Amino acid sequence: MRACDDGAFRDRSPSIKSASFPQLSGLRLPWSGGPLEIGLNQALHVREERLSTRHDACRLLYISDIHLRNGRSDTLARQVLDAATRCSPDVVLLGGDLVDRPSELNTLSDLVGKLHDVAPVLAIGGNHDRQIGMDRVREAVAHGGGQWIHDGIARVMHGGRVIAVSGPETAPHVDGHVRVLCAHNPRIWKTSRHAGYDLVLAGHLHGCQLVACEYRDRLFPGAMFYPYCFSSHQRGSTRLVVSRGVSDLVPIRWRCPREVVLCYV
Repeated sequence: MRACDDGAFRDRSPSIKSASFPQLSGLRLPWSGGPLEIGLNQALHVREERLSTRHDACRLLYISDIHLRNGRSDTLARQVLDAATRCSPDVVLLGGDLVDRPSELNTLSDLVGKLHDVAPVLAIGGNHDRQIGMDRVREAVAHGGGQWIHDGIARVMHGGRVIAVSGPETAPHVDGHVRVLCAHNPRIWKTSRHAGYDLVLAGHLHGCQLVACEYRDRLFPGAMFYPYCFSSHQRGSTRLVVSRGVSDLVPIRWRCPREVVLCYV
């Protein structure tokens, strides 16, 4: 399998030396590739998270918070599809908040269909999808050829291993060589970190759209208000990865790139 064509890189900056800031050991500067983004003109950043160094690792592309809505859907769908095509994943995971308006359900179906040409698509819903109607969003995903796993499980065979991907409303006791929880709200970390998952994926918070610094894996100032405003956090054998998402109601970000996350498991 090939790496992302655009040279995707980890969203990690060197730690500030504790000799300079002894009381802030663990403080990290945010991603430095263009601090301010107004609008939706930039390509989606691809963040890599490597849980496995296997040469045949399964590549899971987590995409959350697309927020398809009038006037933006075509741009967002194109950016998502471009990112997926560049990364050549084995599975695409749609992590909720897919649509903001019922009028965009057909666009969602079309997007899922095009993503399905790249890799199998598994999807869950978020709080915005619940406002539209989970059944309607589920039907749109299924119409495009995707599999709805919000309250279910998908078992992906890869390299002789079973990658078990569960939705947020599924019992945690799932067999598999690698166990993944595909969720939307990162507060699920409170219970899922003890449930034996290898990887917990979430979105929802958008990184709070502004990141001044990263301290002990949390993004500030957002973490002052939302305790699960992490980027990536390890607890024992379980890793939490929180995506900063694809789109926002007000498309302004500072040091908080719109992104998708490519996970190697």
